Order: sequence, then C-alpha cells, then structure tokens
Amino acid sequence: MIPKTWSLGVALVFAMALAGCHKDKSDSAEAAKSTEPTAGTAASGTPQVSGLQREAQDAAVAEIARHWVKNADGWTTARSNGTSFAPDNLLRQYRELAAESVNPSDLSESDRLNGVEWAGEVTFKPSPAREVGDPGVAFEGLAGVGLNRQRGRWTQWVDYPADSVRLQKVKGKWQVSQDNNLFRGKLPTPADFAQAGVK
Repeated sequence: MIPKTWSLGVALVFAMALAGCHKDKSDSAEAAKSTEPTAGTAASGTPQVSGLQREAQDAAVAEIARHWVKNADGWTTARSNGTSFAPDNLLRQYRELAAESVNPSDLSESDRLNGVEWAGEVTFKPSPAREVGDPGVAFEGLAGVGLNRQRGRWTQWVDYPADSVRLQKVKGKWQVSQDNNLFRGKLPTPADFAQAGVK
C-alpha cells in the first residue's frame, strides 16, 4: 500500500503537469517564433514573421507611415516641441525605420475575457538620426552634449534609438499605443521644409 503523504505528492505533481499542458498551443508556438532567430529578411529589411506577429509588424509600420514620410535621405517627420505659445518647429529624420523584432507579451485570463487576442511590441533596428529647424537643443538633449539644432542646416547624424511600438489586437482590431516619440510628429509638408530652411 502507498503511504498517503507520498500519494498526495504524486497527485500534486500530476496536477501541476496538467496545468502546464493546458496552455494554448498557438501561444507557445508564437512565443517560440519570437525567440528564434529569423532565417531571412523581407525586401524592406524587416524580419520575416508570420501570423499575428506579421499583422502586429504591419500595424506598427502603418502607424509610422501616418507620421513619417520616406524620401531619399531617410524617414522624416515634422514636430512642434514646447508650447503652442512658443513652439520649436523642426524636422526629425531617421536614416532607416526598419523593424528588428516582434515580441509578444503573455496574456492573462482577464485579457482574453476582454477580447485581447495579441499584445506586445515591435522594436526597430538602430539607425542614425538628425534634426533641423528652429534653433535649440537637438533631440531634447538626449542625443549628446552640445548638439544644437539650427535652421537651414541639418545636425550631424547621431545614434538616437527609435522607441519600440506597443500594440494589441482586441476583438479583431489593432490598437497602437500613441504614447511614443515616433508618433509626436506629423507628415511634413513643403511648408515645413521651407520653414526649416532645407529641401
């Protein structure tokens, strides 16, 4: 006969094993994909991903395209820093805005009950950046000591990482967090380039 304490321990181990097996297989597959190195890259230089990760990457890139325009020198946005009474108008430019990875977050039972199908972030490859426009400290002083912006001449290129884009898919629709430095600008117009003194 098996002692009661030993059978209780076996039952506990068995219950834990069942709880681990209850996890959704699609979640495990998505998580495994996010940690595996990509076999290649798409034509745009972004990683090849599939399923919900591909949708997340596309949603992040679509939101960027609402704020940045691509030209021969890179991706440019028009920003207005400061207050509406004393704004600093400028153009910010990244040489490249290419996705580097798509990282899913774990979903809780509450998330699932609220219709969240996927949540996570898209990160971007490091790329040089620069600014031009109203005189002032470039990149809010976060890109290096003594880097000042001026009208008519771009600053030097500096290492200034792009923020990761956080997003989630809820009841079939993608929601992109707007609390992001990438989304604080607008598509630049010819007037914005003229005001900054560059073409």
